[in-house]
Amino acid sequence: MSKKTQEPIDEFDAQSEDGQRFRILIERTIIDTTSLTNPNAVPLKGLRTARTSEGYHCNRIDDDNWKIVELDLKVKRIRW
Repeated sequence: MSKKTQEPIDEFDAQSEDGQRFRILIERTIIDTTSLTNPNAVPLKGLRTARTSEGYHCNRIDDDNWKIVELDLKVKRIRW
């Protein structure tokens, strides 16, 4: 039985055109592949997921632009 964990990759603030601000969290699923016969197996890196701190799913448009799916809202990454 494999164990899955989430590994944080990145997080940043984003803002919509009407001024709403969101925190975007990027995580990757890590799958533990160890077993009794292979206790030293290397974990597998799974897919990346993006969501807001409120739990809404996000789709990447490009490096700076994202879409919050449930709200049908485009947001832009705030670069400091």
